[in-house]
Amino acid sequence: MADLQERMSLSSSSSSSSSSSSLSLSAMPIDRELWMVAEERAQEILNAIQPVFVSDRSRNEIIDYVQTLIKDRLGIEVFLFGSVPLKTYLPDGDIDLTVLTPQDKEEDLANALCSMLRAEDGESDFHITDVQYIQAQVKVIKCSIRNIAVDISFNQMAGLCALCFLEQVDQIFGRDHLFKRSIILIKAWCYYESRILGANTGLISTYALAVLVLHIINISYSSLSGPLAVLFKFLDYYASFDWDSYCITVNGPVLISSMPDMTETGHHEVVLNEKFFRECMDLYSVPTKAVEANGHYFPVKHFNIVDPLKHSNNLGRSVTKGNLQRIRHAFTLGARKLKDVLSVPGETMGWKLEKFFSSSLERNGKGERQDVEEPVIAFGTGRAESSELRGDFEGYFKSLVYGKWFHGETQHKWIPQGQDTSSWDIVRWFVTGEKNVFHCRNLNGSSNSLQNMRRSRGTGTYIPEMSQQSYADRFSGKPSTVNSLPSASQSQLVKQNI
Repeated sequence: MADLQERMSLSSSSSSSSSSSSLSLSAMPIDRELWMVAEERAQEILNAIQPVFVSDRSRNEIIDYVQTLIKDRLGIEVFLFGSVPLKTYLPDGDIDLTVLTPQDKEEDLANALCSMLRAEDGESDFHITDVQYIQAQVKVIKCSIRNIAVDISFNQMAGLCALCFLEQVDQIFGRDHLFKRSIILIKAWCYYESRILGANTGLISTYALAVLVLHIINISYSSLSGPLAVLFKFLDYYASFDWDSYCITVNGPVLISSMPDMTETGHHEVVLNEKFFRECMDLYSVPTKAVEANGHYFPVKHFNIVDPLKHSNNLGRSVTKGNLQRIRHAFTLGARKLKDVLSVPGETMGWKLEKFFSSSLERNGKGERQDVEEPVIAFGTGRAESSELRGDFEGYFKSLVYGKWFHGETQHKWIPQGQDTSSWDIVRWFVTGEKNVFHCRNLNGSSNSLQNMRRSRGTGTYIPEMSQQSYADRFSGKPSTVNSLPSASQSQLVKQNI
């Protein structure tokens, strides 16, 4: 693959799917040094809205309480998915939990769970209020615990799959969690500044937004100096995208008229290629239910985004026709405003950028967060709350394997068959095998020695050692192209060693 460092423009040369954009880094009166200054200010804004230790602790207390309550009373497992374990939640974000239960018992369990939660109101320090049972296609129990919204669904295996997938992608992209920090910054702009985020109101879902961000980083990796550059490219690219004729995939736009053919129309150099995504689909997806329609059918809507783990799933299906125009307008206006911010002299760029995120800072930058009761460090003080965006990949993968085993979907040679083993024994066997496969090959595809790498907490995956790099140095590198997950020969080697 050609050296991606040669591609230093932020302009969209994607394909015929979108018109050539005039908003390119090379056309703007700003050099790399000023970009770094702008990125530093963007990070200060991020510090006010990203997950921090105190908010993690507050949410984990609620999660532990609900998991323990349901496990003790009903004897069933409850797993976490979504933006909280991924560490991409906003201070106003909810907590997503899913309960594992036989498919034909969901209704009975939902009613029992509602009654149990309502009975807890006033009986516990966690103050559960507003318990509702939404009997839609996807059954959800909604409630508020300590003023944080909690959604409890049933058998949402797709959510566990997406969590594992996105966590792995973040570790591969590296660069101090460029992927996650970009998701948080763009999510804040979409939610606080533009009001275009929220599948329940006919707008963009959070998973759809993550895939849109993934696509931008995948095709523009070396040209991106940080999350602010990703936001700029995001607005530039999608403002001019032809949503009427094309749909978005992780590797490029695809003609809607050619569906279900997923041949993308552009010619991008990418970090994560089609083979990698195919193998992720094999590892992180669940079988299509028999009640679903043709598994290859893609339901075309107004805002079309292909789920990288299930090509028949349109992640943009929540967006209504009217809201598509609203989203397009928001992208266009946002791109224009951000260009204006980045075009002013360096001494005024900082406060212009703060104004660009004025609603985000008004809501979260004054020393208070919606998801914690105690004061936090305010924006503009030069200090920031401690934060850790690295997730527990192995823990997420264990949850996924357990869920597959629970529904009878896990068949693997690594798992001992016909033995008197508990469900978690099976999970340990499976995850040990998968973990050792990851030991055979670094996730970023490089051949660096293990002495130069570090393991993420509790996982068998590796991410580059960043602790000795300066902020500028972190933005200068690129990962090797990731073609695939471990090969069959490597997998066979692992099985022989177990």
